[in-house]
Amino acid sequence: MMNNTRIGFNAGKVWRILNEKGELSMYMLCCATSFTFEDAALAIGWLAREGKITLRRKDNMAFLSAKI
Repeated sequence: MMNNTRIGFNAGKVWRILNEKGELSMYMLCCATSFTFEDAALAIGWLAREGKITLRRKDNMAFLSAKI
């Protein structure tokens, strides 16, 4: 079970990578962070709740970018 501290830490890492690299697919985000899909999804949920990312769907894929 993952705790809130770990999810928050992962969310920070996800936001920094998105801010640095720009829009990434979920697959590329997992590769860039070395997170499992589940860990990335929890971090994305955290960031979405805070309004810090944009989610876009194209060709049945999710693309994420940081809101600045």
